[in-house]
Amino acid sequence: MTLETIGIILGFFGAFAQALNYAVTKDCQEKSGQQGLRLLVSEHLAMFSLTLFPFLFFRHYAYFCYEVFWYVVAIVVPYLVAQYAINKAIALSDASIVSPLMTVKVPILALVSLFLLDRGFSSVQYLAIVMIISLGWYYSSLSGRIRLWPLFYITLGCASFCFSDLAMTRLTHFIPSASRAEQIAAGITYEYIASGLLAIPGIFYCKVGVRDIWSTKWIAVLWLLSMVGIVGCFNLTGVVEGNIIQTLRSVIGVIIAYLFYRRYIRDGATFRKKLFISIGMFLAVALYYC
Repeated sequence: MTLETIGIILGFFGAFAQALNYAVTKDCQEKSGQQGLRLLVSEHLAMFSLTLFPFLFFRHYAYFCYEVFWYVVAIVVPYLVAQYAINKAIALSDASIVSPLMTVKVPILALVSLFLLDRGFSSVQYLAIVMIISLGWYYSSLSGRIRLWPLFYITLGCASFCFSDLAMTRLTHFIPSASRAEQIAAGITYEYIASGLLAIPGIFYCKVGVRDIWSTKWIAVLWLLSMVGIVGCFNLTGVVEGNIIQTLRSVIGVIIAYLFYRRYIRDGATFRKKLFISIGMFLAVALYYC
């Protein structure tokens, strides 16, 4: 099995975990009442606690240097902006609307790659990108109409995630380890140790307690699992390719629902549309890799 194939498999795993994360985020917002900056602080303190042990035990801190510091800054600042923006979009609409529209990342990243990284795409790949964004938009519309402010936050979040993704990929390739797994793990722990340290002052500003942090445990676990898949895909396959696979996160949920929960589906017509869109999205991703 080639490294690229392993990267694609990791990308699918990351997409699956991220789809679950968005649903859990909405559930946490409704049950705990946390939104915006307060939720951002709580979930990143939870992720800090989960990544502290591997950071210390596997001596990832030994890689720290001037260049790593600036890579981490380039990862964390846009990442935190993106997380706040997506949490805000979910709070203003719904995860079922927001998740499909994360396909906006693909054309943004394609433009960044084209103009800043001097990378081109074939006509078939351009066609696949157009299909992905169009299907994602239509899929989202089946769950409800997207309003202007949620769309603004989604676009801001997607653009910020793109720059964070590019910096993360550079960091994992910069870390002087012969092991790809070590590079991926170190990149993830550096990001969430740094994010957690920045979140500590928010304990006092947002009045975050232990119970608030605990309520975000599943958000933290699922997000870190998704990062294992996504950062692994970036490292082994490429940033654009990783984001192409990420577009499947919303459709994976539909296929799971069809396979295991068909008897609970009430609106059969809408669900069938989502199922056909899901098949179309998979075909578009396959087309990109042809």
